[in-house]
Amino acid sequence: MTDFILDRRGVLIGIGTAAAAAGLPVPGFAQTGTPKRGGTLKVSHAQRIATLNVLQLSGPAEYLAVDMIYSGLTRMGPNNRPLPDLAESWTADAAAKVHTFKLRPNLSFHDGSPCTSADVVATFKAILVPATASPARPVLNMIQDVVAVDPQTVRFDLNASYADFPISVAHANARIVSAKALAGPLTEVDTKANGTGPFKVESYDSARMLRLVKNDKYHEAGKPYLDAVEMYLFPDLAAESANLLSGAMDVMLDVQQADFKRIAAARGVNAQRVPSGRFINVVMRHDQKPFDDVRVRKALAMAIDRDLLVDIVLEGLGRPAYDNILSPEYRYRIDTPKIAVNAAGARALLAQAGHPNGIKIKMIASNRPAIRAQVAIAIKEMVRPAGFDIEVETMPHDTFLANVWRKGNFYMGYWGMQPTEDGAFTLLMTSDAAFEDSAWFNKEFDALVAKGRSTLDEAERAKLYAEAQQLMLRDTPYIIPFFQDVLTASRDWVKGWNIHPLSRTFFTETVWIDRG
Repeated sequence: MTDFILDRRGVLIGIGTAAAAAGLPVPGFAQTGTPKRGGTLKVSHAQRIATLNVLQLSGPAEYLAVDMIYSGLTRMGPNNRPLPDLAESWTADAAAKVHTFKLRPNLSFHDGSPCTSADVVATFKAILVPATASPARPVLNMIQDVVAVDPQTVRFDLNASYADFPISVAHANARIVSAKALAGPLTEVDTKANGTGPFKVESYDSARMLRLVKNDKYHEAGKPYLDAVEMYLFPDLAAESANLLSGAMDVMLDVQQADFKRIAAARGVNAQRVPSGRFINVVMRHDQKPFDDVRVRKALAMAIDRDLLVDIVLEGLGRPAYDNILSPEYRYRIDTPKIAVNAAGARALLAQAGHPNGIKIKMIASNRPAIRAQVAIAIKEMVRPAGFDIEVETMPHDTFLANVWRKGNFYMGYWGMQPTEDGAFTLLMTSDAAFEDSAWFNKEFDALVAKGRSTLDEAERAKLYAEAQQLMLRDTPYIIPFFQDVLTASRDWVKGWNIHPLSRTFFTETVWIDRG
């Protein structure tokens, strides 16, 4: 069976979905041996699973949890192309304004109720309601209407052409929720998850452990191979590493740079390193002093030694970045000029901005992941010769989210890679971005992103996205010092565990355990 999508030139191309439907390994992920059935996979993570509400969540461990519990219409493959999930095929009109998805037959939620096009309609309509506060909304706000054509067919009418729409519906926060669940208070979805994914919730304690058990009615025949997955919270990173090395844990979801070489060298451990667009960003509120002056932002950017940060914080497991939100993996990313370290030039800019004696300011860093505080402390020392006297305050992650994130004027952000340029822009940069926190609010940038989204001509889209990036580089909405490799580790009896550069899709249904 062959399904069709629009490529970036607006041309309909075929993708082979017969392999996926037949339960063959996902393209791009190596798999050897005959899978064995049964067993419980124990996964450690360092950040709390605060919610199971797939429409709203944003934490690293939460993404793994909902990837197992919920399914979307499509799913991102290892090559950043959409694969079938609940939808077995999709088509688009010549203008890429009408997209039609055909659901697999006989889909059901974990409670046994059928999953139909009505649930798809209810989910996307909920996402588009501003009060839902879904990170998927800015990525999908081109949807004008969503219609259930019949129980297995759903049609999306867009207000503009958009060739990447099959990628956009694979958004991690756009997994399908039952219409019944969405009819009640949305707060109930925080702790009660009724999805269509390969595993279903048996018990959930956000401060300790999430246990998922096999969904015998999963839409991919013969999967999952595991009987259960248990996700354990480890606030102490040393204890998390020790539990992997002892074999008490099977998988360490996210390995810290300082531990990677030691863990990778340990007997019986498979460590993986994948280049990614994941980044730390220094947030400087443009509507609050002193960062309302671009010269202050530029001065700070000039004072940071990015190569040294890669060496001392990332242990070499990453690449320098120069304040472009797009990493080299993105198709339309432009060459970004290197920012040389220049303390004298930074001091001169501060003086021009009215700070001849420098600036004394507090920077806030969450304690999760630990890299936020590590980068903050390193930057504090680096920028002192340029006239910045920074006090670093580290606080618990929950306190940071409640009191600082999207409110404070100077703090450390942390974000994963997005599947497309549009996804990255609408996550943080546009005025209506899902997690806009810089108060940049550049209308020219917004217009370029909106036009790029609806442009089918590849060369024209590249030009528009290049202009958008030039605006970012001109105004320095954020300081982005490096792109961090994604690091994970598993015991050698775990087969099929792979990490995706997006850190949103895990294919845990293909994981199996063989202890010999």
